[in-house]
Amino acid sequence: MIRYDITVDDLHALVEQCVPGWLARAEARTATFMERRRYAEQHPIWNEVKPVFMKVQGDGKCGFCERKFESGDLGRHELDIEHFRPKSRIAEWRPFRRCLIDAGYSQTLPPDTETGYYLLSYHLLNYAVACKPCNSGLKKSYFPISGRYDTDGEDPRRMGAEKPWLLYPIGRFDVDPEEVITFHGFVPQSKSDDPFLKLRGIVTIAFFGLDDVDRRKELMRQRAERIERLHWLLEKAEDDGDEKAGARIDTMLLNPAEQHANCTRSFVRLFRSDRDRADRVADMAGRFLQSGSP
Repeated sequence: MIRYDITVDDLHALVEQCVPGWLARAEARTATFMERRRYAEQHPIWNEVKPVFMKVQGDGKCGFCERKFESGDLGRHELDIEHFRPKSRIAEWRPFRRCLIDAGYSQTLPPDTETGYYLLSYHLLNYAVACKPCNSGLKKSYFPISGRYDTDGEDPRRMGAEKPWLLYPIGRFDVDPEEVITFHGFVPQSKSDDPFLKLRGIVTIAFFGLDDVDRRKELMRQRAERIERLHWLLEKAEDDGDEKAGARIDTMLLNPAEQHANCTRSFVRLFRSDRDRADRVADMAGRFLQSGSP
């Protein structure tokens, strides 16, 4: 995961430019939900702003696993608008990894009601675009927290006291995911020295299966291929003085639209700080690809 750095004002401007009048319609619907104290409508309109979030997230990247999909109309069929805080019932997530409990993970039991974060159904900072495995297969209606659920909350920027376990990638009100998650080769790891953030990283990785070789084979394969390619480019740039290879690396480092940007940046840092270790990591990626595991 990486951060997609945009303000809510800039998001509003992009939405108004892309879908004139959408914000007013969304506000009117939210007022209705406020009166009813629940989310209820037959024809939602959030998919109309999906192209905006696809653009913000690197022209078609999943906000959680960083896989890249088609941009434009074709990409709309591959990506979902994800409500980070569920708009209706909040399901209880039951961790399937013992290591989370051993690390001190605990969660607040969601309220036993159909009412979720009904006032955030159309809040732009409650959206992200996500691939179908991350959204429909894993995120679903889960939102594990360690604080107290604030289902009457109207603005995610003022709801940090809930202490969400999952990282949110858009804007600046949550911690930068790259301060919490790094990569050892193609395998994600939690890295923060802060105990709570350290555990948030562990939970986010486990929740989305970002290190799961069995369930996310294609994701792991893509990252391993990226490491092999990077290693070759870095050798050409730094050993052979290849300027084109160096320019390509610079683009990969600076462009948030690059697939698996966190993985890329982590490996380049490793190569430049510990060449021997980077060589071993690249060899590990190659052996993983040759093993037939994917």
